[in-house]
Amino acid sequence: MSDDELAAFLCPDDLETGHLIIAAQPHRRELWERMHQVENEIALWQAGIGPKPTGVILCGPKEIKERP
Repeated sequence: MSDDELAAFLCPDDLETGHLIIAAQPHRRELWERMHQVENEIALWQAGIGPKPTGVILCGPKEIKERP
């Protein structure tokens, strides 16, 4: 994943800030790339195109508790 793609993932409305975050915390790059990958896998699963991502807990509308 390129720096521009990662910056767009981290701050879709402000690529400059995304690039600053990447530069300030390069040790987290692998984590952010995995988050992006899982986000794509979830989207495919929800569309019925791919399998449910492993190691991820997904809550549907029935499992989400409303605050009183």
